[in-house]
Amino acid sequence: MRRIEIGRIGKAYGMAGGLKFRGEPVIFDLERIYLEGLGYRAIEEIEEHSGEIVLFLTGVEGRQEAEQLVGLRVYADQADLPPLEAGEYYYFELIGRPVFVDGQPFGEVVDVEDGAQERLIIKARGTSLRAQHKTYMVPFQAPYVKVEFDGIYIEAIPGLFD
Repeated sequence: MRRIEIGRIGKAYGMAGGLKFRGEPVIFDLERIYLEGLGYRAIEEIEEHSGEIVLFLTGVEGRQEAEQLVGLRVYADQADLPPLEAGEYYYFELIGRPVFVDGQPFGEVVDVEDGAQERLIIKARGTSLRAQHKTYMVPFQAPYVKVEFDGIYIEAIPGLFD
């Protein structure tokens, strides 16, 4: 069974043991999570307050208990994640994939940055020390980016890798 990191526990919220959650919205589709070093906890309730996600977990009865969990990584079992539509991917499925530019090996995806536009963070491969540490941000939804079984293929457009 593979566990996927989906976020972190933020600050305690309120006196009833609420916890702010920083991470993937997939949390709304889960019945339980795995807390770093502590094991599984059932999700009793999820609320949104001013655009923030607040979790209430089984066994967390008050603010004092909630404060002890601040900063812990939150995981979900891969089998518990809801299936996605064709052409959609969880970020963990993209990280580590090889990247090809104009059909040639280029590097690999080391991260995916979320925001107004998702971006692939690509670490270039190269023989020089400088090339080995160079990273590029490429808009993921661009028409020149294609995810295939064996890697991610990018058709270079002017300025993309300058």
